[in-house]
Amino acid sequence: MLDVPTQRTYRVIVAILIGISVVALSLVAMALIVTRPPSAQQAATLTAAARPRHTATPIPTPVPTLPGVSPDLLLCQRQAGQAMHARQMAGAVNLADDHRLTFQWVSQQWPVTDLNGALGGVISGLDVALEVWQNGCTLYDRVQIEVYDREYGQQVHRLTVVAQMSDALYWRTGEINDAELIARLEVRRAPRAN
Repeated sequence: MLDVPTQRTYRVIVAILIGISVVALSLVAMALIVTRPPSAQQAATLTAAARPRHTATPIPTPVPTLPGVSPDLLLCQRQAGQAMHARQMAGAVNLADDHRLTFQWVSQQWPVTDLNGALGGVISGLDVALEVWQNGCTLYDRVQIEVYDREYGQQVHRLTVVAQMSDALYWRTGEINDAELIARLEVRRAPRAN
C-alpha cells in the first residue's frame, strides 16, 4: 500500500496529464472547426454578404490576338535568323502574315548614308531570303531590309530597302544583272530624328 504523500503525488501527476490531454484535444477540435470548409448554406450566406449592393454592368474584355502567328511563319523566321547569324549579320528578322520578310540590319563596320553604303547588307539580306526560300519557306513575296548604323553609340535607322522576291529570284538565276536588280529596289530614306 502506498503512503498518503505518494498517493497525492500520483493524483497530481494524473490530474496534470488529464488537463494537458483536455487542452490538446480542445486545440485540435478548434483547428478542425476553423479549417473545415463551410457548408453549402454558410457558403451561400458568405457569398451573398460579399456581393456589392450596387452592381454595374461588366464591360467585356476583348481577347488579345497576335497578328498572323503560325508555326510555318515561326519556322521560316527561325531559319532566316539562323542564316543571318551564319553570315555574321547583326540584327533581327521578322516574317509577318502580310507576306513580307523584314530584316533589321545594323551596319557594324561602316556608316551608311545611301544605298551604296548599305549595299553589302542589302545583298546579304537578299541572299538570306533566297536561301530560306530555296529551303521551302515560300511564305513571302517581298523582302524589306531596314538599314541601321551606329552614331554616338546609338543605332540610327538610315534606309528602308524593299525588293520583290520575284526580282531576287530573277537575279539569282541570272535573268537580270546586278544593275537591273538595284534599279528595281525601292529605297526610302528614314526621316531624320530631331
